[in-house]
Amino acid sequence: MRGALLDRDGVLLLLDEEALYKKALELALQGVGRERALAALARAMREIHEAVRGLKVRTLEEEEAFWKALVEETAQALRLPPEHLLPWRYYRFLRKAPQAEALLRELKAQGLRVGVLSNTLPSLEESLAHHGLASYVDGFFASCALGVAKPDPRAFLLALEALGLTPEETLYLDDDPENVEAARRLGLRAEVYRITAPGAQPR
Repeated sequence: MRGALLDRDGVLLLLDEEALYKKALELALQGVGRERALAALARAMREIHEAVRGLKVRTLEEEEAFWKALVEETAQALRLPPEHLLPWRYYRFLRKAPQAEALLRELKAQGLRVGVLSNTLPSLEESLAHHGLASYVDGFFASCALGVAKPDPRAFLLALEALGLTPEETLYLDDDPENVEAARRLGLRAEVYRITAPGAQPR
C-alpha cells in the first residue's frame, strides 16, 4: 500500500452543534432572538449544502463571492451588519473528529501519500488548516473544484491520478457506505469509518 484517500466529514471533521448554538446565542444577545438566529444559521447551512450538491461554486474566487452574498442575505434577514457574520466561514461550525490527527499521523508514519477527497466547497485545504490537519495531507480534492462528486468514480480517479497512485495500492476511508462501495468497485481497499461517540475509538 502506497497511499490513503480519506473523506473529510465524518472522518476528520464533525459538525460542531455547540459552536452553532453559541453563535446563535451571540446573535440573540444583539436583539435577534435565539430561535430566529438558529433558523437563519440553519438556512445558511442548507444553502451551502445545496451549492455543494449542485457543484455551483467551482473556484475559491467563486466561493468568496458566494460567501459574501450568503452573508448579506443572512445579515439582512437578521437586520444586522454583515460584519457580524463575515468571518464565520462554514468550517468554524465543524470540529476535529476524535482520533483524526492520530489517524493522519499514523498514515504518514507508514510513509503513505495522503489525500482528502470530499464533497465540499473549494476551500477544503483551508478548512483542514483551520483545524490543524492540513500539514498531514499531500492532496486536497473538493468535489466543487473537481466538477464531479462522490460516488461518481471519476472523483476517485482524478484524486488518484493527482497523487500518482493506483486503486489497488490505496486505502480509502469514508463514513458513507455508498462511497465506500463505489471505491471498492474501482479496486481501492475501502472501509466504512465510524465514530460511535465523542472520544470513542473509531471502528
